[in-house]
Amino acid sequence: MGQVVVVFAATGAVGRGVADRFAAGGATVFLSGRRSDAVDAIAKTLASEHGISAHADVCDARDESAVASYLRSVKERAGRVDVVFNAIGDVPASLAYPKLTVELSAEEFLKPIDLVLASQFITAREAGRLMAEQEPVEGQRGAIITLSATLSGMTARNMAGITAQCGAVEAMTRALAGDFGAQGVRVNCVRASAMPETRTIQHTFEGQARILGDSAPGAPPPIGRMVTVKESAAAAVFLASAGATGITGQVLTVCGGQFVGQG
Repeated sequence: MGQVVVVFAATGAVGRGVADRFAAGGATVFLSGRRSDAVDAIAKTLASEHGISAHADVCDARDESAVASYLRSVKERAGRVDVVFNAIGDVPASLAYPKLTVELSAEEFLKPIDLVLASQFITAREAGRLMAEQEPVEGQRGAIITLSATLSGMTARNMAGITAQCGAVEAMTRALAGDFGAQGVRVNCVRASAMPETRTIQHTFEGQARILGDSAPGAPPPIGRMVTVKESAAAAVFLASAGATGITGQVLTVCGGQFVGQG
């Protein structure tokens, strides 16, 4: 039987990419978002392309009670929950970046933390709670995968709030790995580099160009190009696989070799 995978915020490029990679491997996928039409369309596409069972639901990944109820409903329908991934985010302008730090208010600084970090905590906590109650499969009860970005190891200008959020997600991941590890639940993080097909990166580059007067994103990684959503999604699939059962509390960087020594 394939894994039962829950993807929160599945309508963005990363959420959809992760769902697609799991579906390609035969997983049953449960996709959620705040717009039923968008989630429904993705679920139908994945089911058609991969011949798997794909379910679409409306769930606000920022709402504690909604997340808890949703995960319980998935377990009732599918029998268990093996993997939870949260791709929550928003357009940079809504999270107050890029913006000159000297003009950034404390309220604006906290926006990425209030949205992204809080949601990552809510979904991971509820997933860990539910998975701990499941019967283990080969000693494992579940895998939780969070999402960060290479900003956490950079000195990026005009990105103070979102950079702080990335670092906090990684620290939280390690803490939760300690909390749930003895119960057979692994918690790891995918630290993704800039993926050009995402709206977030497109808007970020545009915003930085307006501030710094330079439209170029900088030198490419050693592989000669920027990494893709598909490559970052593959890292999430690996961390949830039988090949990664000895891995928890780790941050897996997908950056084409551009940032090293940051694990």
